Amino acid sequence: MTQKKKIAFLATGGTIASAKGPEGLRPAFTEKEMIELVPELSDIADIQGKLIMNIDSSNMQPEDWKVIATEIVEALKKCDGVVLSHGTDTMAYTSSSLTYMLMDLKKPVAVTGAQKSIGEEQSDAAKNLVDSFKVAASGVPGVFLVFNGDIIIGDRATKMKTASFDAFSSVNAPPAGKVRESGDGSADSKKLIIEWNDEVLWQETRRIKQVWAKLKNESGRGCVDSSIDPQSRPIKGLEEEPVILYDNLDPRVLLVKLYPGIEPEVLLLAREKGYHSVLIESFGSGGVPFREPRNLLPAIQELISSGITVAVTTQVPFEGVNLSLYEVGVKALEAGAISMGDMTREAALVRLMMHII
Repeated sequence: MTQKKKIAFLATGGTIASAKGPEGLRPAFTEKEMIELVPELSDIADIQGKLIMNIDSSNMQPEDWKVIATEIVEALKKCDGVVLSHGTDTMAYTSSSLTYMLMDLKKPVAVTGAQKSIGEEQSDAAKNLVDSFKVAASGVPGVFLVFNGDIIIGDRATKMKTASFDAFSSVNAPPAGKVRESGDGSADSKKLIIEWNDEVLWQETRRIKQVWAKLKNESGRGCVDSSIDPQSRPIKGLEEEPVILYDNLDPRVLLVKLYPGIEPEVLLLAREKGYHSVLIESFGSGGVPFREPRNLLPAIQELISSGITVAVTTQVPFEGVNLSLYEVGVKALEAGAISMGDMTREAALVRLMMHII
């Protein structure tokens, strides 16, 4: 008999753990209660649970990402993988941050949640948890957002629906895999299997490793952990560890969604309030208006002259930004703005917080 993998279940709250309160749904279920409500999980793995926090993910803060990442690093020292339960509203931000913070990750980390509470009838919670434990026990390294059978690379996920079970899409890359039932349809033959897309896994892993390389160059050692002396643990000494924590993150990034009539002064608030970066959600493939009386280019130039990074993404979910295509994008490039390419909004924001350009 094959020995079950040891999987850490780290819970943070969200809809999956919610129950009705006097002012609406609020997180209430603990990790132990959720495990008890899905008994088939014990058939998949030897589970070690921990409740990190129990909050609505709308209340999730960048400082919480550090706490979560640190807990994952500790869990991976003893476990074969991690399942992180999380609210869906900011799950894509957290999964993006973990994709970069968990450098040189050698084990699976599955991030999941639900659109309906685990305590409700016809909830998607049990399926998403079972699928996530299968991914965490697979041995395939990476941060994956697992939802409705889709296995999405951590920084490629975006929430596209507020209520439907197929809430998340994989943006500008196919899913890394799918969890599905195999067999002839009879109850006895049904079994969950994972179908990985090996080409996507290879391409996306290669891309993420390039991001990690930038972080290593930025930090000089690839590990920003305030409890460790930089000189005492060079990167080469960490090669055998399951993961390296990079937690150098500054949340002072201003996200500005463009709309017809936006005033340039909105961008200049970044300088006034002490932000280090501005992320502009442009129109289409990179439209940044320069027509008077609301020409944004001088404000962009002022910010950059003040040492503030200005980056451009798009309001359109798919196919990314291309500032070299139209005049309204080329002029933004010439003013000094940086294109964020085909990144999701969530990934672009996190990368600016971590100073990865």
